[in-house]
Amino acid sequence: MVILKAMELGHEISQSTELQKMRETEASVHADQAAAGMIQEFQVRQRVMAEARSTGRKLTGEEQDELVNLHQQMTENPKIKEFMEAQRQFHQLINDVNRILQQAITGNACTPSG
Repeated sequence: MVILKAMELGHEISQSTELQKMRETEASVHADQAAAGMIQEFQVRQRVMAEARSTGRKLTGEEQDELVNLHQQMTENPKIKEFMEAQRQFHQLINDVNRILQQAITGNACTPSG
């Protein structure tokens, strides 16, 4: 019974407007070379930053500034901005589901944040 309900929940999430919007805006970003390039560059720089942190190396002011500037450029791009908002809404949905499951397991009240 539990597995069946989990499968139903998975299906409902796969059909959610939040996931559909995220997929649509992601496709729009990938179709735009400039937007896709910015996201790819940002991801590369994030990995470099994470690797630096894991090895104890401090980022230079220039590296930090480049990351901040690139993030600002991304948020000024309408397609990327829309994609980032769609991601936020989808992650909020997933967080709400996880919180409700946790509350149900622990016997606390089940309420969405929305």
